[in-house]
Amino acid sequence: MLLKLAWRNLWRNRTRTWLSALVIAIGLVAMIFMDTMMVGMNTNMVKNATDSLMGHAQMHALGFRDEQDVKLTINDLDQALLQLEKHPDLKARSLRIVTQSMLSSSGGGEPVLSLGVDPEEEQLLSKFDEAIIEGEYLDSVSGQKLILGWKLAEKLELGLGDRLVLTAADAESGEMVQELFRLSGIFKTGEEKMDASMVLVARKTLQSMLKLEGRIHQIALRYSKLTQDGTPVNPLKKPDDSSKNELLLWTELMPSLYMISQMTDLSMAIMGTILFLIIALGITNTLLMGLYERMFEFGVIKSIGTTPWQAARIMLFEAVCLGFVSIIVGLILALFVTALFANYGIDYTGIEFSGVTFQEKIYPSYKWSRLVLYPFMSLGFTLLASLYPAFKLWKMLPVEALRKRKF
Repeated sequence: MLLKLAWRNLWRNRTRTWLSALVIAIGLVAMIFMDTMMVGMNTNMVKNATDSLMGHAQMHALGFRDEQDVKLTINDLDQALLQLEKHPDLKARSLRIVTQSMLSSSGGGEPVLSLGVDPEEEQLLSKFDEAIIEGEYLDSVSGQKLILGWKLAEKLELGLGDRLVLTAADAESGEMVQELFRLSGIFKTGEEKMDASMVLVARKTLQSMLKLEGRIHQIALRYSKLTQDGTPVNPLKKPDDSSKNELLLWTELMPSLYMISQMTDLSMAIMGTILFLIIALGITNTLLMGLYERMFEFGVIKSIGTTPWQAARIMLFEAVCLGFVSIIVGLILALFVTALFANYGIDYTGIEFSGVTFQEKIYPSYKWSRLVLYPFMSLGFTLLASLYPAFKLWKMLPVEALRKRKF
């Protein structure tokens, strides 16, 4: 009966009720939409980072990432490859030679990061083949073809078919060695560093040049099953210390990006708390206005035997009814707004953030648990806002209330 009375009281002033419900609903829409945007942005950033070059994980010899020493190749390569083949969730792998070198042409020279790859393996792991804007991608694991970024091509004033000389230190003596290549393609990944300082050549050719036959610096991995955060569901077991190899997930290769994705929950919790507290103050004001407008009525019902707890419950039930109306309106609006942006996306392409350049539109993405969490937060703060008016009603004396008919 008290709940029915609270519901009827709520609609005695429809304009005020709808305005209050709309305030709560807008707060709920803002929280859900911002959350879906953050999830979509994180997904986009992780996808761009792992699809461009890094992969979901990489294997190196211990110390290679820090020293970039050409002599530090993966130990027991055959055993490592056998372990990879046994993993059920491993979708692709790319064996790479990685070395710092100097690229020279008739237009000058530039320090570059040279990557020796097998084109067929690399196509399954990165998007260099899709990023070609002039010429063609590498077509063999051996040969003298070379592709590079468009910014590097502009610096050296290069054109397709130009002859280039790659100079690097070999792994045996450390002496400088050179190899002649011909420019077969120019790529544009959108990542400034890669476009300005990276070249790709055939792996066996670079192995022979550096005297690294049968040895590899890096194995990049791609998994088939990922969590919503982009981490592998079933990651490969890390090598023992005795192997002198290391296997690092992208979360360890790019810790800054991982920290940003992990801070999303904390930032949204802080934002939600502040937003709903502000809304709660407005709801408190609305409920107090309703209380003082009906002071005489509350005085009557308390005079005929209604207990303080029953009177306070009427106010709490009004807040619950208001909260449920707001949640329904808020969820409908939130689903509509999110679906609209999920269809068209938000274009941040070309903008760099935390070392990752957005190459695709950002599409909002749901974490379905949040569609339960935020409505409960909204209802909780609405109930919190009703505590003070309920306390005032609890303490109100019938005699004093009956003296006040208008406020």
